[in-house]
Amino acid sequence: MSDAPALGIASVPAARRRLRRRREARVISRAESLVFMAPALLLSAALVLYPLLNGLRLAFTNASPLSRRMRYVGLDNFTRLLTDDGFWTAVFNSIGLVTVSVGLGLVVGYLIALVCDAMTSGVTIFRTAVFVVWVVPWISVAILFGWLFDANYGLINAILQNLGLIDAPVNFLADATLARMMLVLAYVWRMTPFMMIISIAALRGVPRELREAASIDGAGYWQLQWSIVLPLVRPTLATVAVLDVIRLMQEMTLPWVLTKGGPVNATEVLSLYTYKLAFQRWDFGMASASGVLWLILIGGFAFIATRWTARP
Repeated sequence: MSDAPALGIASVPAARRRLRRRREARVISRAESLVFMAPALLLSAALVLYPLLNGLRLAFTNASPLSRRMRYVGLDNFTRLLTDDGFWTAVFNSIGLVTVSVGLGLVVGYLIALVCDAMTSGVTIFRTAVFVVWVVPWISVAILFGWLFDANYGLINAILQNLGLIDAPVNFLADATLARMMLVLAYVWRMTPFMMIISIAALRGVPRELREAASIDGAGYWQLQWSIVLPLVRPTLATVAVLDVIRLMQEMTLPWVLTKGGPVNATEVLSLYTYKLAFQRWDFGMASASGVLWLILIGGFAFIATRWTARP
């Protein structure tokens, strides 16, 4: 009887020692993790953090390789940008082209995903054939569409002439509306496979019991898709749409190779406008200010979109 309390009292220091050893082991484990992560963190800081901070610094200067002296100009670069019609043209072009491209890509990708979801055989081959497009580099996409829509030897002009729809070749790059449509088509063609793969994954996550119950209750195919499936996959589709908007807002290769921003700045997006400021006008200060405003635009959109997609 008297040994029980003594045993209990003696076990308290042992339990504390075990707890201390566990804490020490966790601290050592975290320290080891930081040691292993240090090279990657330093590399990320060198490649991401330093350029970001340096760009922010240059935004308040008149930095240019054509000038030996660099001086701080305060908010002058931002004032010049906000009063420049070319900047606002680039902003509205970016918003318009990206919004239409992502919207169409999402719809087309989701419809292809519905086809794949309904297929009983050959779905792997079909899905792979479509997804191959997504791994094509942007520069290759630009060269391909430039050849397809070329006014002299383009395939699209040849087909339209053979069908009797046009009498003479159309110069798609000389018309603002046609140039925008060409860019949107290229964007949609390149981004649709990614939308399709994510949509297929989302559709596979819809419980089959819900579909069967809705079918038993008399719901048709499209009523089932609209009322049951689409609300369940909406958060996933919204997330991938946000990611694609951010990705396309940073894309410069396609408009640069295809249109150079023309005709008359009709396809000049914000990334291309910033590039021209830096490497055609050699105004690094104003280009950095444009990059800061560009970052604020993308960050603000990402914040609002993230809050919206997080809603129940």
